Amino acid sequence: MKLKKLFFIVAITFGLATLMSTKCEKDEPSDPSNCTEVVSASSTGYFTLSFCFDNVTSYSFEPENSISFWARETLTDYGMDISIYAKDDIPVSIGTYNCGSGEQGFVELITAQDGDFYKSQSGTITITSASATSFKASFNVTAKGYYNGEIINFSGTINK
Repeated sequence: MKLKKLFFIVAITFGLATLMSTKCEKDEPSDPSNCTEVVSASSTGYFTLSFCFDNVTSYSFEPENSISFWARETLTDYGMDISIYAKDDIPVSIGTYNCGSGEQGFVELITAQDGDFYKSQSGTITITSASATSFKASFNVTAKGYYNGEIINFSGTINK
């Protein structure tokens, strides 16, 4: 009987020691300063997060109509959309575009955190290079949650 108790205590001790020595790693968005992926971005305001979008889901280069860029983070399922629309028969080109209601630019962050999507209300998108195969830009917008109405500041750089 004493031998069974001893084995039980040794097993419990070994089990606890094993549990205490393991660590839990959580998949969280990356620090944008360390991001080497396509888009490095961050949000502040209602929530503060850093993003490192590694998966370009679509890119459309039709400067006479629009330039559209979609990306997401593979591990977290956060996504983003940027679109710049031609206006008055002037194609989209290198330059800065305003975002918001009735403006040429549009930025959206789709969140896994709360299932909402945040649409740009004001701010800018600056295109530094764009072609059929590459897109380089930066953005800095204030965005509002579609469902919750909360405000975030969303900014970053694109290097596709």
